Amino acid sequence: MQQFKKLAIAGAVSALMMGTTAAQAHISYNTNTSLANGSASNPATWTAGVPDGYVGNLPSAWVANIHHHGTQTVSTAGANPVGFETGYVIETLNNKWNPIHSWGNALDMGLIDMDVAGDLTVSVKADVALSSTFMPGFTLWQGWDTSATSSRHGSWNADASNPGNRGADNLSYLGHAATNSQDGGAGYSYNNSNGDHMVEITFENLAAGKYSLWIGGNGTTGAEGKDKGKISIGQQYIASITSTASPVPVPAAAWLLGSGLLGLLGMRRKQVSA
Repeated sequence: MQQFKKLAIAGAVSALMMGTTAAQAHISYNTNTSLANGSASNPATWTAGVPDGYVGNLPSAWVANIHHHGTQTVSTAGANPVGFETGYVIETLNNKWNPIHSWGNALDMGLIDMDVAGDLTVSVKADVALSSTFMPGFTLWQGWDTSATSSRHGSWNADASNPGNRGADNLSYLGHAATNSQDGGAGYSYNNSNGDHMVEITFENLAAGKYSLWIGGNGTTGAEGKDKGKISIGQQYIASITSTASPVPVPAAAWLLGSGLLGLLGMRRKQVSA
């Protein structure tokens, strides 16, 4: 019995040292289709709970709650259709993420709530490959909007030089990625082999907390200009949000503790067999 207890203790220490994680998270969608017109998201109808602590006025189409490291996918197909208004889709209006033709009303805005620290990889691509003209671009901000008067109507810019938060409070630029540029992240890639114009980038060593992801089109043609900000091209997209553990070295004392326990077990075995 004593030997069994020691084996159990050693097993528990080993499990702690390995630091295993589980993929647990969920996405809640804002079912209000008037989001495409820049309406505020509060109040709104959410499929899996209201974003915890969101008090801003910027319209948010979804929130990805990351409780443990894993991957969550935002898409029209992945949304729960119960209670949705007719014609509900996850989309951007046109090419207004592009800094040259920027217009905040065309962006699709989402929230990320990370309960754990680590690396955050964001990949965005067209919902329908081979037949789509969607050229994705997206920007990651730290924080959630806290202003009661913020609005996405008006021009903005993709980077920190002119964030154009439209009066939003508590947002800090972290980086962006698009079909032709990247900044602020690592492991940037753009792949159009399947015709879906997939853009991916990793933001390393993010703290647990709240983040905002703004997605739009990076194309240079079609529905450009302030006077055409309401024209909808209906660009549906799929966004994958993956949180992974950052490499953390195991303290030397932990390894010594583990090896010490194993040594004691070895001595015990010799005593029992003697």
